[in-house]
Amino acid sequence: MKIRNIYKIGLVLVAMLFNSCEEALQEEVFSFIAPENFYNTATDAEAALVGVYAGFRLIHMYDRHYMIGDMGSDDTFTGEFRGNQDRIQIDEFTVDPNNGIFRERFENSYITINRANAVITRVPAIEMNTELRDNIVNQARFLRALLYFDLVQLFGDVPLKIEETLNVSDVASPRVDFNRIYDEVIIPDLQAAENLPATPRLEGQANRTAAKSLLARVYLARAGNNPSSPFWALGRDKANEVISSGQHRLLNDFRDVFQIENQNSDEHVFSIQFSAFQGLNNTFQEFFMPRGINSTTGNGNGVNEPTPDIVQAFEPGDDRFNTAFLLELPLAGGGSNFYDPRGSCEGFPTPCIARPYIGKYLETSPPRGSLNYPILRYSDVLLMYAEAANEAEGGPSSTAYAAINQVRSRAGLPDLAPGLGQAQFRDAVRQERRVELAFEGIRRYDLVRWGILLDVTREHFSRFYPNLLGNVREHHVLFPIPQREIDLNPGISLSDQNPGY
Repeated sequence: MKIRNIYKIGLVLVAMLFNSCEEALQEEVFSFIAPENFYNTATDAEAALVGVYAGFRLIHMYDRHYMIGDMGSDDTFTGEFRGNQDRIQIDEFTVDPNNGIFRERFENSYITINRANAVITRVPAIEMNTELRDNIVNQARFLRALLYFDLVQLFGDVPLKIEETLNVSDVASPRVDFNRIYDEVIIPDLQAAENLPATPRLEGQANRTAAKSLLARVYLARAGNNPSSPFWALGRDKANEVISSGQHRLLNDFRDVFQIENQNSDEHVFSIQFSAFQGLNNTFQEFFMPRGINSTTGNGNGVNEPTPDIVQAFEPGDDRFNTAFLLELPLAGGGSNFYDPRGSCEGFPTPCIARPYIGKYLETSPPRGSLNYPILRYSDVLLMYAEAANEAEGGPSSTAYAAINQVRSRAGLPDLAPGLGQAQFRDAVRQERRVELAFEGIRRYDLVRWGILLDVTREHFSRFYPNLLGNVREHHVLFPIPQREIDLNPGISLSDQNPGY
C-alpha cells in the first residue's frame, strides 16, 4: 500500500474520531477532547496530527476557501445558480456578520487550531522517538501558523489561542492585535517548522520547503505596500532558500500540474489532500461545472464562474488559458459541448456555449474528487522571489528576471522585455501572479496586501457590473467578525466588531 493511501486511511479514522466533536460544534465554540485517554503513545500522536490535517479538508472544501479568495475579487462571480445568499454577499461586496460561509470558516479554523494546540502541548510529554516527536510538533506548528495567517488576513484582529481549550469556562477570548499574532505565533511557528526534514515523512505532509515558502508569503504580506519595509528582503531571501534547495521544479506542461497522476509532484510545495478512493473527495468539479449539462463527468452547479475580467487578463498565446478554462465537456449520450471563454464561439465546433467556466480542476475519469487543493506551488515561490527582489533592491535584478521568465517560458510566452523600471516590473509580476495562480484562492489576498483591493474592485465593477459599484466601501478590506462568535464568546462584544459592520 502506498504511503499516501496509508495517510489518507488515517484521515478517515481520525475523521471518525473527531466526528462527534464537529457535530457538537454546531452549537459550541471549541472542540473539547478528554486528554486522559489520549496522547499516551506515538500512535496517538500521529493520529492527533492527522486530525489537524483533516480540519483543513473541511475548511478548503465546505468553507469554500476559493469562494473567498476568488469570488471576493475580480476573478470569479457567484455564477448562474444564485440561490445562496452567502455567496451572493461575497460576490457583491455586501457581506454581513451573519454570513454562513464566514461563520463556518471562523469556527472550523478555531476547531483545527485547538487540535494543533493539543498536539503542540501534549506530544512532547509522550515517551517516543524524539525525531518523530519533533516532526509531529513542528508540523502542527506549521498548520497552526497557516490557520492564523488566513484568519488575520480575513478579519484583522482575532482571538489568540495557543493553549488547548478543555472546557467551556475557557472560551472567553478577546480580539488580539494582528501584529502580535504575527510576532508571537505565525512567524515563530514557521521558523520552528523550518526544522522539518527536506522530504515529507508521509506524502502530503508539510516539510522544510513548505515552511520556508509560507514564511516568504507571510513576509510579503507583512511588507504590504510599504516600499521601504525590511520584510521585502526577508521574503526575497526566504524564497531564494526554497529555490536554492533544489527540491522543486516546474513541471514541463502547465496542464500536468492539475492531473491526478502528478499530485504531490516536485512543483507542489504543499497541498490539501483529497482522495475519492478513500471517501475523502473534494467538490470542486461539482461546483465549477456548468449547470444542467448531462456530461460524462456528472452534473455541475454553475457556481464560482470566471469573470470577463480574468478571461481578458490572459495574453494571446498563453498556454495556461486552455487549462484554466473549460473548453470541452464530453456528454453522457455521446459527443461534447464546447465552451469559448472569450465569448464568440468563432472557430469552435458546435454546440458551443460562449461562456467561461473553470477547467483547472476537471477530472475526466471516475471516481472524481481526488485532485488536491494547492496552497503553495513552486511557480508561486518564483513569483514571490521576483516581486520581493524588485522591491528590496529598488528594481529588477537579473535573478528576478530569471524567476518570472521561468514561469512565462513554461506558459509559452516570451521573456519580459529587458530594462523595465521598478514600477513596470512590479506590474508585470502582479499580472503574472494573477494568471498563473488563477482560481487557486489567492487573488483577493494579493490585492489586499498590495493595498489595491478597493480600487481594483471599483474598476472591475464599473466595467462589468456598474450596478454594484456603490457597494464597495472602505471597510471591505476586512470581513466582519461572525455574529455567532460575538454571541458566544464573552471576550468579544458588539463594540469590538470591525468598523462598518
